[in-house]
Formats: sequence, C-alpha cells, structure tokens
Amino acid sequence: MNPLYAPLVLEHYRSPRGRGALAGCTHAADGVNPLCGDSLRIELRCLDGRVAGFAFSGEACAITTATASMLGELLPGLTPAEVDALAQRFARLVEYADDDPALGPLNAMRALRDHPARRKCALLPWATLQAALAGRARTSTEPESA
Repeated sequence: MNPLYAPLVLEHYRSPRGRGALAGCTHAADGVNPLCGDSLRIELRCLDGRVAGFAFSGEACAITTATASMLGELLPGLTPAEVDALAQRFARLVEYADDDPALGPLNAMRALRDHPARRKCALLPWATLQAALAGRARTSTEPESA
C-alpha cells in the first residue's frame, strides 16, 4: 500500500467530517490549486475571536479532502494566531515528516515528505482557512493566481 494513502487518510476521504455548508457562517473563502484542479470552500463561525464552527465543500483529491476533514477536528476554540502556528507546524511536517503531537490525526500526512508534488494538495485547506480568517474571499496555492 502507498503510505501516502494511509488508512486514516482514506477514512477521512471516504467519510469526511465537516463536509457541507455551515449555518451562521461568519467567515468564508474559496481556494484553488490550479496545478491539479482542486477547489475548496471553507466556512467558519467565529465567536469571541475563536473558531466555533467549521465546514468545507468543493471538488478535491483524496489528500485535500482528508486534510480538510482532519483540520476541522482541530479547529474548535483556536484563535487565528493559533491556527497560523499550527499551519507552520503542518508545513514542517509535510516537508520533514517529523511527527508533531499538536497536529493529531494530521500526522498521517507525513508521507508527503516523499511526494513534494502533492504537498500543495494538503496545504490548500490551510491556505483557504487562513484566507477566511483574514477576510480574503479567494486564495490559491500559486501566488500569481491568488
């Protein structure tokens, strides 16, 4: 079996948590990975400066979908600064494959170290989440397309 598609990754792809629309959405952004065609929408409900609700939708590969699903499980109660810190930790994980307890199930994405072309698939949900929190309606994994 390809370690990129570990059982936990496939489970989150086949039964994603948080897929759909979010009632009472206060923040939203659309993200694209033009190199592979993934498109993702993230909707958030923030209360008192913290993430209180999360949902995502779109057409995306297994890696993007699973990452968004796992990410949604970690978000409740986090501030934008805490989300940014986790995003940096995740970027290190997919580049160096060092497990990080703060990332919980997202450690299943460590196999991306050996698949650099697929890293942007896993980074798309993070970029879209950060765009939503920053009040930007759109983002991309490619700077010239943002």
